[in-house]
Amino acid sequence: MKRAPKIQTHVVPPQGIIKNLICCYLLLSFFIGIKAGITADSEGPLSDEVPIEGPPLFKTIEGAKTYIVQHQNKDGGWPLIPGGDSNVEGTAFAVWALIDAGWGTGSQVVRMGVQYLRNMQWDNGSWNNNTAHTTFALVALATAETDPEVRFKGLRWVKKAQNRSGGWGKKERSPDNVLYTAAVLAGFRRLGFKQNFEPISKGADWLAEGINFDGGWALERGGRSDVFITSWVVQGLETVYDIDVQIAWLKQFQNDDGGFGRYKGSPSDPEITAIAVMALAAGNDPLNTRRIAINYLTNIRQEDGSFISNTPIELSEPIANLQSTCFVLIAIHAKTPDELAVEQ
Repeated sequence: MKRAPKIQTHVVPPQGIIKNLICCYLLLSFFIGIKAGITADSEGPLSDEVPIEGPPLFKTIEGAKTYIVQHQNKDGGWPLIPGGDSNVEGTAFAVWALIDAGWGTGSQVVRMGVQYLRNMQWDNGSWNNNTAHTTFALVALATAETDPEVRFKGLRWVKKAQNRSGGWGKKERSPDNVLYTAAVLAGFRRLGFKQNFEPISKGADWLAEGINFDGGWALERGGRSDVFITSWVVQGLETVYDIDVQIAWLKQFQNDDGGFGRYKGSPSDPEITAIAVMALAAGNDPLNTRRIAINYLTNIRQEDGSFISNTPIELSEPIANLQSTCFVLIAIHAKTPDELAVEQ
C-alpha cells in the first residue's frame, strides 16, 4: 500500500486552483442537495409549501403520490376519505399505486402499509372474508415483494372461495358476481398467473358466458352494458381470451374530453377513466387512446393532487378520495401484456 503524500500546508496555492476548489465545492453542494431531495421523496411527501413544477403528467404523478402519502394514518393504513378510519382495500390500493409510481419498497411509508395489511389478515387467510379485498391485498404485498407465507395463505383462501360455476361472489359461498369475479381475475393477471392456472380458466369461462349482445358486460346479466364493469372484465379475460373486440367496444365510449363515463353519454369520471385505461393497457392499446384519456386525467386533477369521484360505492356524491386517486396513479403506470411478460 502506497503511503499518502504529505500536504505542504505552508504553500499558498495559485489563484486558479482556488477558483477550481470553489467550483468543486459549489457543484458538490448542488449534487448533495439533489440527493437529499430524492431521499426525502422516497421517505415522505413534499411540503405543502413547495409547489410541484414540471410537465402536466409529471405534476399529476407527483401530486397524486404526495396526496396519498400525506393521508396515511398512524396505524399504517389508508382511509377512503382523508381523516377516516383505515381500511384494507384503500391500503392495498395505496401500496400498489405508490410502488408502481416508483416509491421504494423499503420506505417507511410502504413498510407501514404492509404491516397494516399483515395485521388485518383473518385466521382463514382472507381479508374481511371478501374476495376482492383479499385479491387486492395479495397484489399489494406481491408488488411490495414481501410476506410470501401471508400471500400463500390468502391465495389458498381465494381458490377455496371460488364457486363450482367458476365465478366468485363477495364472500365464500356467496352467489356469483360479475364484478367480484372480474376483480379476482384481474388481480391474478397482475400476480402473473396464466391460463393453465385452473381458477383463471374456469373464472374466465364463467365471465365470457355473461357477455351482452352489444359486446359489453353489466353487473346483472342482461342489464345495460357498463363501461366500468366491462373494463374490469376485460382485464380478467386477457389471459384466456382474445379481447380485441372488447377493446374496440370500449374505445367507442370515450368522450370528447378524453375521459370515460359509466354509460354512453355519461359525464367523464376519473376513476372510471382510470379503470378503462387499465383495460386498454391489457388489450395492448398502442397508447393513442390511453394518452388522450391520461391527458383528461391531468386536466382534472385537484391542486392538492387528488381526484374527485363518487364511483366508490361508499360515496353518495363526488368528493376527493384516496381510492380514485390511487387508481389514477395505477392506470398511468399500467403495463401491457408484453411489458408484464418482461417483468415476470
